[in-house]
Amino acid sequence: MAPETVDVMRDALALDADQRAVVANALIESLHGSEGTEHIDATWRVEATQRLAEIRSGSVELVDADDHFTRLRASITR
Repeated sequence: MAPETVDVMRDALALDADQRAVVANALIESLHGSEGTEHIDATWRVEATQRLAEIRSGSVELVDADDHFTRLRASITR
């Protein structure tokens, strides 16, 4: 592996999770291209906006992911 690659990886891993997600998304898009995905991006923006409104209004209950997966595993093994 090139030394520059090691440096980039070290620097990226030092970022917080949100920043790493942004970097990861940019890298993935650079591999697959993003041509023709505007409608998908717009659809996800609408979905995210709707979900945020539901959270803010209190019409949905937020569940901790660890608790959810624990309950899900338990329901599968029954």
